[in-house]
Amino acid sequence: MRSLFHGKEHLAPLPHSIDILRSLIGGTLSILILILLSKLTDNLFIMAPFGASCVILYAVSQSPLAQPRNVILGHFVSAFIGLIFLKIFGVSAISIALSVGCAIAAMQILRCVHPPAGANPLVILLTANSIQYEWSFLFFPVLLGSIALVLVAWLVNNIKTDKKWPIYGLAFIHSKKPNE
Repeated sequence: MRSLFHGKEHLAPLPHSIDILRSLIGGTLSILILILLSKLTDNLFIMAPFGASCVILYAVSQSPLAQPRNVILGHFVSAFIGLIFLKIFGVSAISIALSVGCAIAAMQILRCVHPPAGANPLVILLTANSIQYEWSFLFFPVLLGSIALVLVAWLVNNIKTDKKWPIYGLAFIHSKKPNE
């Protein structure tokens, strides 16, 4: 335990002021747009895991976890698995736990890991007693909300920077297998 609290590691360096400002503006604008789209269209565009997606999209935007494929497909796949578990198995400790494990495994297999998306099955199964989930949830808020986040991130992450975002988009072909 001593090394856990008294190691020789150092804190990550403080980000540049422009990067902090970009995160502030990006996170604020992303959530505000999702809220406004929800009000203007009477469709839900926002869900709690999108706040965590904003952290990744703006604070570590060059990470593979912050790329459009990971954000959009990660949220979609995980929500789909959450809905399948809800509809087939209902809400129980084992269905909640297994749905999260399956979502993680599916994101790995499909190469679209996005940590905030791991919360989607939890959101669905833990709130199923108070919210009636239909398959349309995959489109509003999951798919269209995550697309909106990616579009705002594209705008904000490319202002006054040499690091262009995204590194890759929605590519469906990968040239190497993990063991090659």
